[in-house]
Amino acid sequence: MTKRPEDGQGGHHDHLRRQVDELVSRVPKHALRAVIDEIEGTNAQNSARAQTLRDALVEQFNKLRPFKARRLFTSLFEPLLVDDPILYRARDPIPGLIQRVDMGGLWHALSRFAFPDTAMRVQERLDAMSQEDLLDRVLVSPDALAMRAIMRDEAVHFLVHALRTRRTAEEFLIVANREALRDARQRSPHLTWKAPIDVTQLAFVRSVLEENEAILPMMERMRQDLSDTPAGGDGAAAEVDGQAAIVVGFMRGMRMACPNRDIDDPVVWLPPLLALNVKRRYDVVLRYVREYGGPAVSDSHPLHQALFGHFSASCSAMTDLIRAVFGDMGGPGSGVDGHALSLSRPVRETLDEARRRFDQSLNALNAGGLMATRLIGPRVRGLLGEVTRLLTSTVLPVVVDRTRTAAAARNAPSPDHDDVVWLLEFVWAWGATLGGVGYASPEITAARGRIVEEAGIAFIQATKAEDDDEALPARMQHIVRINRLLGALGADVTPWVSAVSQGLQRVVRHYLDGAAEITPEERFVIDRLIAAIRTELGRSRHWQSADLVALLRLYEARLG
Repeated sequence: MTKRPEDGQGGHHDHLRRQVDELVSRVPKHALRAVIDEIEGTNAQNSARAQTLRDALVEQFNKLRPFKARRLFTSLFEPLLVDDPILYRARDPIPGLIQRVDMGGLWHALSRFAFPDTAMRVQERLDAMSQEDLLDRVLVSPDALAMRAIMRDEAVHFLVHALRTRRTAEEFLIVANREALRDARQRSPHLTWKAPIDVTQLAFVRSVLEENEAILPMMERMRQDLSDTPAGGDGAAAEVDGQAAIVVGFMRGMRMACPNRDIDDPVVWLPPLLALNVKRRYDVVLRYVREYGGPAVSDSHPLHQALFGHFSASCSAMTDLIRAVFGDMGGPGSGVDGHALSLSRPVRETLDEARRRFDQSLNALNAGGLMATRLIGPRVRGLLGEVTRLLTSTVLPVVVDRTRTAAAARNAPSPDHDDVVWLLEFVWAWGATLGGVGYASPEITAARGRIVEEAGIAFIQATKAEDDDEALPARMQHIVRINRLLGALGADVTPWVSAVSQGLQRVVRHYLDGAAEITPEERFVIDRLIAAIRTELGRSRHWQSADLVALLRLYEARLG
């Protein structure tokens, strides 16, 4: 470190540094860079205290990034890197996809087999260069870029040799896959295996390294230009058209940048592959394929293989998690034989994401004509059958059993009520997706009908007239919970709401008379009863029930 003026002040400087270190420890990790930029952007940076604070922040920022040589090397692939737990479970390697965990495994193997001495020297040099400056700035300095070029050349030389020597390739892949799987297991729940790195992916990595100078800037621009989130409303179609046109433009640039590459080389198709693997824009890829001169329908084209890879990965993610969570049909958390469901937030999020990706990729395969191909079509139908059988045999019994318990819980919600609602939504959305492509499941349809019927019976039981006024709030909450269960299936309690139900009238009157606040879910039930009352009163001009008229006027006075 550069000697500061206060270094000669001994104890005073040590005390100041301790204060600064304590202050720095309180700064959130994500805010370190912003604080450093703020200090450097003010005149105060020239003061001794500000410089000490800045040095401490830089030290902390760089300390959080210890693997500097790895970070420098992987910047060669940065626009293509993704961290996608769903695609960990792809059954075959996906063209154009490089997971961050896979790149970590590749770096681990390359730094061991290809350039161990170079990796060590680069790490030591970067450690020295980052003593007084941010690592992000160091990594784009001329010296760092020169070291990156050396590592790139040595990696290409090794991969050329490895792809020609079976034993070398096998040893390399064993080390790379072991490291990648270890890292992936820390990031994804219930992950027992992941799509392995194979020689095909090694060949793709080598191609990216060989063409890096030409394609890296192009891929960086494309990652910035392509949108992650589809537009909504009236502008959705125009937005998809515009994004597909961007892909077309980058495809022209890619072919000019790589004129000697074979037309089926994944590197040539990196623009649509980036839109698919990195941005997850299935709609853009489909528009490009169908209307912008994309590849003809084929079983072997990289883009079509990638689409199928996304579909198979979403299927595998769902089957793996379903087996892990519901596999022990009699154990805690299975939801059978009285056991409450216990679905953790990561499991829910992963299953939700897998189902969304299943929906998007299946629609893209279907609309793109790939369901009719000789190889992809039968594999898609086989996966559909496999996942549907698992869902109907393992999850549906749990759903029916736990929904019955949740609907019957009168005095308090069942301990897994929220999990049951979520699982109902998941199963019904899955069934709707299958129906949308012509593969509707009769088991799901039958289970839905049974659940709705039993929920209706529970609603009628909840609205029976009783003399205990103190139980009226609990009865309303029971009705609300039943309606929530039905809502997960796209239904509600309306078919069972009767204007002449004395019990429901008492519940609603209690809320209109005395409740300080009426929630939207309670308001929904009240509105359904009032609508039924208005229909009933409209049937006769000459005779009307005084109780119904009074309840209607009370509603109008309270809620308008």
